[in-house]
Amino acid sequence: MDDAAFFHSMREEVGDKTLPIEIGSVDGVWIFIPQGRIDLDASSDLDATLIEGIKQGMCRIIIDFSQVTYISSSGLRVIIKTAKKLKANRGAFAITDLNGVVRQVFLVSGLLEIIACYDTIDAGVKAIR
Repeated sequence: MDDAAFFHSMREEVGDKTLPIEIGSVDGVWIFIPQGRIDLDASSDLDATLIEGIKQGMCRIIIDFSQVTYISSSGLRVIIKTAKKLKANRGAFAITDLNGVVRQVFLVSGLLEIIACYDTIDAGVKAIR
């Protein structure tokens, strides 16, 4: 199945909700690019989308935060849950392109010490493919 068809079928499974998320793949690594605020409601959308992706066979995932302006503790829980699930399934997980406020939240939470973080998608893809 090509990337566009896979994306389409996945979004039909999850349903388009409050958090826009672009999804694509580079060299076998799936890239999720959420847009806007990842608050309580949006974090459940991100969680559902990631869970569906993992169910459909995505085992190498990057979440790019270049278009995220805010992340709540519920959003951080989704990141931790996804990282644990992929690790348990012998997959790989990374985050990229953290900016201002979002970077601060990750720093203060200590997650940058336990989750691989890269400046760009390209660097992340090279590291986890």
